[in-house]
Amino acid sequence: MKKTIAIAFAALALCLSLRGQEYSNDVAVTNLEFAHDGEDLVVKMDLDFSRYEFERNQAVYFTPVIFGGNNYTVLPTATIYSRGYFYHRARAERSSDVFSPEEWEFYRKDIPSPVHYIAVVGYLPWMSEAKLRIDRQAVNCCGKEGRITHGHPILSARIPEPEPEPEPEPSSGPALVNVPEFVPHYIYVLPDAETTVKERDISGEAYVVFASGSTAVDPSYENNASELGKIRATVDSVRNDADMTITRIILRGYSSPDGSYAVNEKLAAARTEAIREYVSGLYELPDDIYLPESVAENWDGLRKEVEQNPDFPSREKVLSILDSNAAPDKKEARIKSNYPSAWKYLVQEVFPGLRRTDYKVSYTVRSYTTAEDARRIMETRPQNLSINEFFLAAQGYNVGSREFNHVFSVAARVYPDDEIVNINAANAAMSLGSMDRAAFYLHRIGDSPVALYTKGIYYALTGDWVQAGKLFTAAEVAGIEDAVPALESVNGIVKALEENRKALEEAESASN
Repeated sequence: MKKTIAIAFAALALCLSLRGQEYSNDVAVTNLEFAHDGEDLVVKMDLDFSRYEFERNQAVYFTPVIFGGNNYTVLPTATIYSRGYFYHRARAERSSDVFSPEEWEFYRKDIPSPVHYIAVVGYLPWMSEAKLRIDRQAVNCCGKEGRITHGHPILSARIPEPEPEPEPEPSSGPALVNVPEFVPHYIYVLPDAETTVKERDISGEAYVVFASGSTAVDPSYENNASELGKIRATVDSVRNDADMTITRIILRGYSSPDGSYAVNEKLAAARTEAIREYVSGLYELPDDIYLPESVAENWDGLRKEVEQNPDFPSREKVLSILDSNAAPDKKEARIKSNYPSAWKYLVQEVFPGLRRTDYKVSYTVRSYTTAEDARRIMETRPQNLSINEFFLAAQGYNVGSREFNHVFSVAARVYPDDEIVNINAANAAMSLGSMDRAAFYLHRIGDSPVALYTKGIYYALTGDWVQAGKLFTAAEVAGIEDAVPALESVNGIVKALEENRKALEEAESASN
């Protein structure tokens, strides 16, 4: 899409440009150009955000605005995420890929310098004397929005009207028929109403260290304060949100395989219970919310560590012992006696990481009934929205708008395996011309009637008319009414292309 816009911009004969540097809301703007061809206004500029001082836990929205008199047009927003806000969103969505590549969205440390910004909007007569400013709004990690600050106008001048295109010279080649344009009609699928309670959970790992032979939790021992803080922070993130209700806190403690199995079994249970008592003492929650579990010896974790380390001493021999049916204590004895270097490596490098406590906080989330509420939650805790509530968040946005498409992009991150979500996200991507992104979503869907139709649109837009025709035919057979005109359009395009091909071949044959 960017490449197409850039080519279109280069082809425009008339433009208004400002090559010097000006500032609007602490954003340095250079190489600013306005141009139009009678239908579109193209805005192109380089943006430098290095002067702006970003706070730790903020996302800052910089929105270019074209205005004149009482009229204005908002251009796509450039969003800069600070380090603190990035990690807040990552924790909220339990994923580090929260910021999958969206146009004009950047993590602060990765922002290009400068940002080569380009946008196209429909040209209106009042834009002949255009002014441009950059508005700024900051949002902190709690979703609190700051006021919008209007930037200083940068450019104000008359854009010349484009000269009429010259009449095409008569062609001496064969007469070709016009090839119709394929105009897609996207089907956005509304999911069935959600009738079940929205149940969610957050999981993590804590490495609480106990003194040798002890089952008492000592927050001051080793790095325990930080590790216990992980559990507390997870509980607090749910408990402090009025929209959520904790239903279960699961604590599962593991011991490493060194030592007697019987002793480790008791030790794991006692230490998990000690952590439960520590955590329960921090909150006024019912006792039956806590579910302590224990694993006497973490053999699964041990095998995974050995298998994934190609340099592990006597790796294949040790794996053979681990996969045997021998009792745990016998496995330990065989490794220790037969492969002492391997055992030493386990004691020093592997066993400490196997002594851990997994925790999971399960909770329910209230339902959201207004678009405003759904949008607020989408920006802070999108995982708390149901698929229906993402549709609610999209209400009021124009279909195909940046805001509308952003809703379904976020939904696809939260529900990556849901077919309806991926169909809608693919439609949103295709409407923006982001075919690579659309292909990513389409790889996740199956062969339902709407899925076949949506895939047909993708192949039609990428020029694979044969595959598009097959998919539209299958969708029509499956009962998708919109597949009928789509198939007629594809057949008309194929017919025109074939007629032109024959005409060119005949002309080439005649010239020879």
